[in-house]
Amino acid sequence: MADTQQRIPWVDALRGLAIILMVPANLSPYFAEPHPMWFRILGSFAAPVFIMLSAGMVILTAERHSLNYFLKRGGLIILTGALIDTLLWKIFPFTSFDVLYPIGLALPLMYMLRNVESRELLYITIIFVIGTYVLQLIFGYHAETLEVYFDDMFLPAPGRLLQSWFIDGWFPIFPWLGYAVLGALLFRTIFAGDLVAKYHIMGIGAALTIIGFVLLFVPVSASTLRNLANESILEVRGGYSEIFYPPTFAYIFTSTGLVILFATILRRVHHLGPLGILAFFGKHSMMVYILHQAMGAWIIEPWIASAGLETIASGLLFTGVNLAVLAGIALICFGIDKAKLRYPPQSTYARILFGR
Repeated sequence: MADTQQRIPWVDALRGLAIILMVPANLSPYFAEPHPMWFRILGSFAAPVFIMLSAGMVILTAERHSLNYFLKRGGLIILTGALIDTLLWKIFPFTSFDVLYPIGLALPLMYMLRNVESRELLYITIIFVIGTYVLQLIFGYHAETLEVYFDDMFLPAPGRLLQSWFIDGWFPIFPWLGYAVLGALLFRTIFAGDLVAKYHIMGIGAALTIIGFVLLFVPVSASTLRNLANESILEVRGGYSEIFYPPTFAYIFTSTGLVILFATILRRVHHLGPLGILAFFGKHSMMVYILHQAMGAWIIEPWIASAGLETIASGLLFTGVNLAVLAGIALICFGIDKAKLRYPPQSTYARILFGR
């Protein structure tokens, strides 16, 4: 694969699309329940995109970096997740397992797997998928996440902590590190230059999407496979209503298929045009991730409380709130871009937060 030091527009556009889906999904605790099914489904596909793209970019740029580089970068991403847990949510880090934790772990892992054969990457992915189901079957899946708040401290049992890391945290190692391995495999295929392989993987993406949606909505026994039809997937978890609580075969197939389809389609778009707004958000993904959560906790929640309400009941008003959040973030990121022209980020952490 050809190494590149420039941004890849379609990658930024795909990441930006994930951001547009992520913001309302992460603000869903401020939206009155029950959440519409279409809203639950659309908000469920941002995390796989972020993790797969992060891993894929490691594969694409590994030749000009060392393991220490990815260890440092991954560690700083995990540090950001820990700071969000500590400063924003007032909980002890490494308990509920924020999405930045598996992303940070994936960077050095993917570097170490960069020379592994594609078939072996597929086998590793399958192990993660099957392991997710087996671990849930053996150890169970807690509907409530493990969160140790500063004002309600307790010492979790080691087994419960491990279960949060590997099985039932917000984004546990199983299956989310499996998405990273799959992202590495996807990038190898997309950048291989083999047109047959590219069309082949598009067909795989379509097939996985169809199979996944069938598994999600066709009733099966609750004792065998969880899906939406038998209501064994949680409706909400801490106010969040994504359909990966818990992660299931149906969700993994559907999300993988959709990411493959959108990646292969956007890969063929040579001029983004109006999609450039997606690429703009994609370039600032870390800043968007931090800002929208801070706006939710420090602006939206107090505003709702001041109105004497618990949540926003109107879907139209909730849509307006999300558009206002995105517009505010866009203005901040535009200012950051202007500042970077005069003061380019020098440290690795500054580049993670603000982009190059």
